[in-house]
Amino acid sequence: MSSIVTSILSSTVGLLWNKARDSTAAKLKDGDITDEKIREIVVRDLNDIKTKLDGLARKDLLSSYNFLQEGVDFLNASLQKSKLDQKALANETLDDRGETSTMPSCGQSGILSEAIELSQAMGKLKCNSDEKYESAKERFKKARERATDAFSTETLVLKDKIFAAKLRIVSEMLECLDRPETAITGCLSFLKKFHSLPAIQEIFTVYLNGGIKSMLNKSERVENVKSVMLINYVLFQYVSKFSSKYSFDLLLSMPTIELPDRSFSPMLDWQEVATRKSMGKELTQYPSKRTLIDEEIRPLVCAVNSHGDIITVSYSDEILVIFFKTGECKVVQLPEPREGKVIEQRNIKGIAVDNNSDVYVVVRLTNGDVKNFVLHVLDENYHVKHDSCTLDFMDANFVCRVSIAINKNNNIIMIKGRDPHVYICDNTGKLQHKFEHDSSGRPSLGISEQDKIITSSGDLEAMVTFSEEGNLKSTVKLPEGHKIFGVAYHYVIRKIIVLTRVEKNNSYFLLCYTEAGDLETSTFFCKDIDDEFIKITSHPRGSVAVVREKSITFI
Repeated sequence: MSSIVTSILSSTVGLLWNKARDSTAAKLKDGDITDEKIREIVVRDLNDIKTKLDGLARKDLLSSYNFLQEGVDFLNASLQKSKLDQKALANETLDDRGETSTMPSCGQSGILSEAIELSQAMGKLKCNSDEKYESAKERFKKARERATDAFSTETLVLKDKIFAAKLRIVSEMLECLDRPETAITGCLSFLKKFHSLPAIQEIFTVYLNGGIKSMLNKSERVENVKSVMLINYVLFQYVSKFSSKYSFDLLLSMPTIELPDRSFSPMLDWQEVATRKSMGKELTQYPSKRTLIDEEIRPLVCAVNSHGDIITVSYSDEILVIFFKTGECKVVQLPEPREGKVIEQRNIKGIAVDNNSDVYVVVRLTNGDVKNFVLHVLDENYHVKHDSCTLDFMDANFVCRVSIAINKNNNIIMIKGRDPHVYICDNTGKLQHKFEHDSSGRPSLGISEQDKIITSSGDLEAMVTFSEEGNLKSTVKLPEGHKIFGVAYHYVIRKIIVLTRVEKNNSYFLLCYTEAGDLETSTFFCKDIDDEFIKITSHPRGSVAVVREKSITFI
């Protein structure tokens, strides 16, 4: 039960060292890592940090750190006593399984499991070691108060102010181990004040925009920026474990840093800082789930299923399933042409997955001068569900990508590049009706929770929505300079996510809109490297992914 407390302890102390991951685990050789060993290293880390602080004449900062160190000592003693008492209790009541085996089942969600585990661990800790635990809480409270005083000192230099912020956040997390929601509220409120410091805004403005100022005090600025990013990272990981908010909703709600020309979100705009050479390998972790892939894929032809697996296509025109949990790939074979039918060339042009995990694949077949689009439907195990259907209503003479989406009625919606129609078919591919729209060579397609069809204008500068019957519902102009590269509906937070590219700074952004068309946030996603292909895709069960040629980012 003490493992989760130890985990929080090691990660918070890791922040003081500017390490976002478990700073202690990296120092241990491969093999089993006991909680006691980790806590020993935490104490050693704290002593090492103390030696670096001894030369500082900052009364409140040193006082806060001393209280934090004492609190960790009391917490360790409390954990050790709790463990011994539980062993004694277990020996006396071997037949009582209820109190000694209260770990949540593997079937529970990660966030719920960790929250329940922490609650149970703290309940046992207070029962078995009340005095030492209360002493630890009191020391952490004093550490938080002294850190707050130090942070409020106007004459404190920025580096020390940042360290005071770290102490303030770490102390509150440890003070409120039994009340994580209280820590979340206090830490997020403090983070907002921290981000509002003119000095913080100034270092990010200079770091991100460059100029003459960026050449001065460069190494110190890099360290300060890194510290701010890691404070946000550690707090985000903590909140995501013990808050009920969905991860992307949480990303959107994290406090931002106001710059002269925009709002910068350390979490959403993580890659803008993390990918710079000056950061080295310190920020290689990513706030949300990100998978690097070895296979060469065509991101423009992809979909995500209910498990978070990506179904896409290789450059040799094979269907690949990239599994969310492992990152491993599986090749899926499409059925061979009917006996006696000769096919000179077969190119996969579109993929979609419905709510039941059935996979829809549009293939362009070439046989001499005859070209056709054909629809294949596979079940969730990638077996043929029913016979293929020739889509003779679509002109296959021009090589263009086909965007596919499936609505609640299991109707198939299709848009082909440079084709002025939106096609509505039943789930076998039989055309029901079509309507006209302003087409482009880069077809974008999404389906909202209310079954609105979401696409782009011909000039890619507006988001357009239609009813299934073809009635125009809205036209939403994008911010100046943005062009649509993809749309997806986020079914969990009920928002439209638009992937855009801004040519002026060669960057991709994620714009978050309400279904009514109100822009809520505009967030930098990544730089465009060598005109790489990129697509955003979503599934009704909640998965949302941005797929690039070498990586998949889940949001």
